[in-house]
Amino acid sequence: MIDSRCGLHCNGCQWKESHGCGGCIETMGNPFHGECHIARCCQGKGHTHCGECEIIPCSNLYRYSYLDREHGDNPEGERVKVCRSRVMEGGKKIYQKILLTSAGFEDMKGEGKPNITDCFLRLLEKAAEEAKVLFIPAAAIDEEELKMADWCYRELLHIGILPENIQTYNLEYEITTEEAMSYDVIYFTGGNTRHLLKVLKSSGFFSIVKKLAYRNKLFVGVSAGSLIATPNIAHSKEEETEGLCLIQAYLSVHCTADSSQRKDLPLPHICLKDNQAILVTGNEYQIIED
Repeated sequence: MIDSRCGLHCNGCQWKESHGCGGCIETMGNPFHGECHIARCCQGKGHTHCGECEIIPCSNLYRYSYLDREHGDNPEGERVKVCRSRVMEGGKKIYQKILLTSAGFEDMKGEGKPNITDCFLRLLEKAAEEAKVLFIPAAAIDEEELKMADWCYRELLHIGILPENIQTYNLEYEITTEEAMSYDVIYFTGGNTRHLLKVLKSSGFFSIVKKLAYRNKLFVGVSAGSLIATPNIAHSKEEETEGLCLIQAYLSVHCTADSSQRKDLPLPHICLKDNQAILVTGNEYQIIED
């Protein structure tokens, strides 16, 4: 039963009976505390709930679901997860092609990672030589990071992607959703995570990436490119470091056998090693290892 626009479980709310609240659906976005801008936005777009919006969570829902210490979710992001579940329970598949790696498809000796590579090729659903890749090395800003971005580019060639089908995009100009949708893969290299997030937002591509992931375009992240897929790159409640929220977990990359999971975070913490990747499908995820 859908009892709210944003994914909040109104039927279990302590204010429902004590304040005679009819909820945001029955009141058309005006529950007991007054107008709810999230509900009104959802209704204005003609959606039944926020899960039908391709940029979920928008900045408003993000603040409410992840940052609000008094009225926010516990665990954080729960209402976003609920909304996405509603969509999938209705038969629509969303967020089915998200592959987050620590260090790409090869190790530093040039040895391939067959399990991770096979997962990528399977998700393509077409021959590698036919796939078009939007290659985004915007996180690479120093010499070493630029070398690694070039390494990532060569990895794509090694697994069969044709050079003429790879478009490098440094987020230096705006592109439309329609242009981005012409690509099969959106590939983010590693580098400086904060810089990547900053230019991703300033370019306007932040919301477009959400739409692409929602529509099941293949999102591939390497290192920093994977970290931006989390709810917050700093594992904090700061809006400035808001991530894409493609996975309901926090990540650390380039981890070793000595790395330990943090227990103080409101969501699971995954220590991703360089021979591992995370495959996200909907609200679920699994570790792939070589």
